[in-house]
Amino acid sequence: MRILIFGAGVIGGQLCHALCACGNDVTVIARGAWAETLRNEGLRIHHYIQRKDTVDHPRVLEAPDNERYDIVFAVMQYRQMEKILSDLAQINSPIVVLTGNNLSVAEMEQKIHKESSSHKTVLFGFGSTAGTRENGKLTTVHTGDGRLTIGKAHEEIPGTVKAVLQQAFSGSKLSVVYCDNMDAWLKYHAAFILPVVYLCYKTGCDLKKSTRAERKLLLDAVRDAYHLLMALGYPVRPVGDEKSLEPGLMNMMVKLVIYGMSKTWLGALCTTEHCRHAPGEMEDLDEAFQSIRDRKPDYPMPDFDRLRAMMPSWDQIRQTYKK
Repeated sequence: MRILIFGAGVIGGQLCHALCACGNDVTVIARGAWAETLRNEGLRIHHYIQRKDTVDHPRVLEAPDNERYDIVFAVMQYRQMEKILSDLAQINSPIVVLTGNNLSVAEMEQKIHKESSSHKTVLFGFGSTAGTRENGKLTTVHTGDGRLTIGKAHEEIPGTVKAVLQQAFSGSKLSVVYCDNMDAWLKYHAAFILPVVYLCYKTGCDLKKSTRAERKLLLDAVRDAYHLLMALGYPVRPVGDEKSLEPGLMNMMVKLVIYGMSKTWLGALCTTEHCRHAPGEMEDLDEAFQSIRDRKPDYPMPDFDRLRAMMPSWDQIRQTYKK
């Protein structure tokens, strides 16, 4: 199948590798020095957990062309995605998948439909891959070939569209999970990661400095955010995920994940590195989540607010971690 990937960072690069590995004709859009590196050296990835290195050779463009593609994946930071919606609307493809943190699902889908001259199925996805890009190659952290959660904003993916996706990933080790409400999934994901972000910046992007009390506060803050979304009527996605915040086996597993995130280099690669290199995206997510809160301004979120107040101001964060 012919597939276009708009953005070839850590998540886009891992997605490209998974799609190339099962025989697809993959084109990536990258710019500047990174585009030259991809052309000259290929997409080089060190898969940290698997202790292996791969090289793929997708076609590389610096701007969309007029070719037809079976699927387009846009893998961008939250606000950067907004800037390419017009381009995505004009690309000759029946399926567009906006992949990444996103708290503006309805608005982005509406803009693509409004500006497109042909019918497009707009999907939303999230790739559970972490890592860094340094010295002309990616280092990625994932299981298998990664995990991609994908779905329509508020309903099941049509069978014909799912068949195209299944064909694209046929033979891939990438785990594809389908969701019937990606708008809710992405909001609950933000509700979980924002307290992690706050604690990262509170500790100077060194979670090893976090205390046991602070990690407990983090989970209490997540619980506040989940309860807000539930009060606003958003169905919990993944289904039953709220149980991970209540006493029981799932809660114990989450606590172990938070502990590992705080105390190991692998955890730092999955969390603090992204906060360090993408403070703008974290600020945008924080601002968007505050807008959600404005719909129920009197809803109490004491632990969430307490943790958020511990980090420096966004002005200070931007100055500290500016590129």
